[in-house]
Amino acid sequence: MRSRIAILAFFIVFAVSGCGTVDKFVKKDIPVQEMDKLGDTYVGRTAWTRALLIDLGPEGVIDRDVKVKIVNLDLHWNGAITVEGPGRRRIRHGLDIERPLTMQAVEGKLNRLFWFHNPEYRYRMNLRKYGKKTAKAIFDHQLFKGMKREAALESWGFPDEMKSIDLGGSVQEQWIYLDVRQKTKKRYVYIVDGNVDNWEE
Repeated sequence: MRSRIAILAFFIVFAVSGCGTVDKFVKKDIPVQEMDKLGDTYVGRTAWTRALLIDLGPEGVIDRDVKVKIVNLDLHWNGAITVEGPGRRRIRHGLDIERPLTMQAVEGKLNRLFWFHNPEYRYRMNLRKYGKKTAKAIFDHQLFKGMKREAALESWGFPDEMKSIDLGGSVQEQWIYLDVRQKTKKRYVYIVDGNVDNWEE
């Protein structure tokens, strides 16, 4: 009987002392108050898609620069966002944010997926920032040799993969864009020292 009590006491002490160890590995997600704040900021808002939105179910894809309404922001697991697009079709797109979810990570991802100003407003802002040639190229989602890196991101959006190498002080990047509708098709942009050098569509 005493040996059973001793074994039971040992397991209780082990379990309680182990709780602190387990707690070190638990990833603490965004607090509920910040979840509510993000929901209040983004749900119900009109946006324009900056990247392909791919439904987690069978509803397909919403293309880039399509006007949508954000109808839900799910901040569990790796996050998801539901938008209503043309024809009232709803897409639930996974955010794929590394945990723990933070307010900054969620807002960063949303700003990669959406523009929150209409194309005409963005054109006017880019006209002031870059000049007519670049603003028109961004508006038409085009690139040109010598285009600044940040303008290329405005034009084509953020790539699915980004590789970088330093060759004797010259920084060269390769951006890769995928299209789930044509799995064999990839688009590439090559950046040298902060400017577009070449691209393949």
